[in-house]
Amino acid sequence: MRVKVCGVRNEADLKAAVRAGADAVGLLVGQIYASTDFILPSTAARLAALLPPYVTPVIVTHLSEPDAIFEILMQVGATTVQLHGGCSIDQVARLRELMPASSKLILAVHVGEDSHTPDFSDYLKLVNAILLDTRDNATDRVGGTGLTHNWEHSAAIVKSCPIPVILAGGLNPSNVAEAIRTVRPFAVDANSGLKAPDGSRSPELCRSFVHSS
Repeated sequence: MRVKVCGVRNEADLKAAVRAGADAVGLLVGQIYASTDFILPSTAARLAALLPPYVTPVIVTHLSEPDAIFEILMQVGATTVQLHGGCSIDQVARLRELMPASSKLILAVHVGEDSHTPDFSDYLKLVNAILLDTRDNATDRVGGTGLTHNWEHSAAIVKSCPIPVILAGGLNPSNVAEAIRTVRPFAVDANSGLKAPDGSRSPELCRSFVHSS
């Protein structure tokens, strides 16, 4: 199972993810709400440069303007981006035009408490994967909520979706194995479930999460 550790902010977080065996690390750049997980493009560039071969840096952003997102990718030197900003189909098409053909676009789709999922069928020809995350309806926050959603609903999406589906939303070492058995995703992604009390990525939790996946 492929694993992404998200919310990497510094060298210690990076080391925890890499030593745990993560396949990818999420670098949050471009925020629309207050969060301690977001970092500057210059910080993301420095961390991406420290990654060993076969570990992919993923820019996770809540921005939706294609030119602004592309500028971040150029600053960081990354070719994979995870879109959490509710980009329109035209915005995603424009970003696809700007990016190299080998780059990867991951579209986050936010599942509500009622398991309602927005229709993303029009995006399938433009993106390389769908990421199912949980929307906190109380705060309207997307990503890093620590909340799970209905995995049976996610499993149905995996069965019908023609491109890879990544599962996120409240995953942690204690529930990821069950989530994988239920959903059968292409990959899993965790953020808040891997945090130590001080907000850093816990080496122990990262190792346990990768091992349990």
